[in-house]
Amino acid sequence: MTKIHSEIFTPKRAAGDIATKRTCLRCKTIFQSEGFGERICSRCKGSVVWKSAVPAGDGRPRKR
Repeated sequence: MTKIHSEIFTPKRAAGDIATKRTCLRCKTIFQSEGFGERICSRCKGSVVWKSAVPAGDGRPRKR
């Protein structure tokens, strides 16, 4: 049986990616963010409007 190191599955954070208080881009309230990729507060993410939003796309370029 092979021993797997836990660091293989642990994502690395960028040096500036720290948990801190940030302003929600939707409602402008201050919330505790886990990193710079989290800019919408949990209250807004739990709203019906957020959950029913249409995705921006499927990642494929538009056909011409």
